[in-house]
Amino acid sequence: MKAAELKHKGIKFKLGDKEYELKLNMNTFCELEEVYGDLNTAFDDLQNMKLKAVRALIYAAVKAEDESVSLKAIGEQLGLNDLERLGTAINEALTKAMPEVEENLGETKAT
Repeated sequence: MKAAELKHKGIKFKLGDKEYELKLNMNTFCELEEVYGDLNTAFDDLQNMKLKAVRALIYAAVKAEDESVSLKAIGEQLGLNDLERLGTAINEALTKAMPEVEENLGETKAT
């Protein structure tokens, strides 16, 4: 999959009193890679709902809207009771961001 194939659709989520949009686009991926060092590891950890990965993705999403935010500040706003809600939001964002796949006689094409 190429970055250009990603849809630029996000989902809204609340963190504290503010509402943000979780978009899985190039900016979000770059921030996530900067925190993690490797996107594949980050996504593996997100699938396993590791706390570090969830915090890093939420940080990446918020940083796209607020350059002044820090990873530590995001961690201070997140609670363990937020994980289920954010896990659902992350799954929805991934579903919306991925291109639809058309299959034609054995060939797979992203649209």
